[in-house]
Amino acid sequence: MATVVSLMNQRRYRKSYERPDRMNSEGEGDQLWVFQPHVKHSSRVGSHGSDGSKTALDTCKSSPSRLSDPLSPCSGCSIPVAHRCHLNTCERITINVSGQYYEIWASILNKHPDTLLGNPEKRLQFYDRQRDEYFFDRHRPAFEAVFNYYKYGGYLRRPDPVPDDIFLSELDFYEIEKDMVDRYKKEEGYIEDVKILPENPIQRKIWMLMEYPETSCFAYAIAIVSVIITVLSIVLFCIETIPDLKKECQQGEDINFSEPFFVLETICTAFFTVEVIVRFFSCPNKLQYFKDFKNLVDVTAVIPYYITLSNSLSDPIQNCDTSKSSTSLAFLRVVRLVRIFKLTKHSAGLQVLILTFRASLEGLLLFLVAMSVCILLFSSAIYYAEHEIKCSQIKSIPDGFWWALITMCTVGYGDQVPVGFWGKVIGSMCAISGVLTLAIPVPIITENFNKFYAHKTGRGRM
Repeated sequence: MATVVSLMNQRRYRKSYERPDRMNSEGEGDQLWVFQPHVKHSSRVGSHGSDGSKTALDTCKSSPSRLSDPLSPCSGCSIPVAHRCHLNTCERITINVSGQYYEIWASILNKHPDTLLGNPEKRLQFYDRQRDEYFFDRHRPAFEAVFNYYKYGGYLRRPDPVPDDIFLSELDFYEIEKDMVDRYKKEEGYIEDVKILPENPIQRKIWMLMEYPETSCFAYAIAIVSVIITVLSIVLFCIETIPDLKKECQQGEDINFSEPFFVLETICTAFFTVEVIVRFFSCPNKLQYFKDFKNLVDVTAVIPYYITLSNSLSDPIQNCDTSKSSTSLAFLRVVRLVRIFKLTKHSAGLQVLILTFRASLEGLLLFLVAMSVCILLFSSAIYYAEHEIKCSQIKSIPDGFWWALITMCTVGYGDQVPVGFWGKVIGSMCAISGVLTLAIPVPIITENFNKFYAHKTGRGRM
């Protein structure tokens, strides 16, 4: 069977008419259109067929444009009078892509005049007049998507076996509309790296050193130093909370500025401050500078240190007590942890994670909605199933929110458990529902991660 299909697809087994055989649409029985390749146009104008009926050229005298078109079904073919050859859909185009044949109405291709196949003048260079077909020595599996793009409403979807770089090259060859290609790239997770550089040559040089480590060895060294100091700052933040290493000062005692933790933190903050100032004055757009999340992280990372330092130095008599009150500001101390996001500028893996969660936001919102509905449902059910039991641990519906959340997330702390029979049944249903609910965002996140990872690491880029 496969052999028969393969043979039928080859041109030499098809009838050698310049136009494929077509049946008349109305009132002509089984009469076929007959192609007369050796009859010149000039000798046929104004002539009639042997049965007294008009020929195609007589029918098309009122349409000079079709007479001048060598690909029109009205040039070089005898068709009955009943055929309305002014219809745009009567022209069927044969496309040969490396031996694979496709046929489509010209009117469908003409809906995309800016593309290679949709523009008659552009596609004419690939026309084989002897075989009456358009031949393209291109990638056959990729053309399936291009063909479906024309036929089914202009939507691009890459076939699974086709690599990204080959598919993009085929889209470029067939001159698919740029907005559709951009839409495809956005859906596939392509990352557009647009470099906006300052006009001033000195600012441009400094901006390249601070923003693009791949441009030079010196810029790469600066990036490595920035990563090392960022990691050091985070490690210091964690180590200084160890009770054995934490030094407590006495009341009225001055702050020891030679303490190792303070010295190292000062060095790290000084480097971050210089980096922020240099990048701000060398950036091409000051407004866009503060719209970038990474730049906001840089500024936010140095603010807690200066607030704490100014609070400690504000009272020269009770510096230690002032320092205790300033360091007790938990919010400012936690804000210092945003320095870890500075690593996203130099780590492709962290960038992939951020882009993945951003692209999966819709799926995550769906997960949260499903989780909220289930929590409300099972907390209400467990309350009414347990409220008549004296030793019940679920005192109210809001009290059951925590139990439902922990059960659905399969954590199971055991601080709240059902004690009755029906409560255990509801708890079992809640656990099973939690497993199913947790599975909602997993395929979405996995698919987006694979796309961003492929393009970010270069495996999917041209």
